[in-house]
Amino acid sequence: MAHKARENDPEALCAILHLFEPKIKKSSRFIPFRDRDDVEQEVKTEIVRALRRFDISATPGFWEFIESLKPGECLSDTVDNDHVNKL
Repeated sequence: MAHKARENDPEALCAILHLFEPKIKKSSRFIPFRDRDDVEQEVKTEIVRALRRFDISATPGFWEFIESLKPGECLSDTVDNDHVNKL
C-alpha cells in the first residue's frame, strides 16, 4: 500500500490516512476547537509528505530484521517501550 501511495494512488493514500484517523482524532482533542480542523488537515498533509519521502527499499523485510538481531538479543529489546505505551 505504501508503494502505491508513494506513486500518488488516491485510494492507497486514503486508506493510509484512514488508518491514522483514530490517532489524529484522539490527539487533536487537546487542541482548541476552532483550530482542530486546521491542525488535523496539517497532520494529514505531513503524513502524505512523509510517505513521499520514505525510502521503502531501505526498510528491511521481516526476515532481514530478524537476522539483524544479535545472538541472545530479544525482539522486545529493540522496541522503545515508552514510545509504544504512548500510542
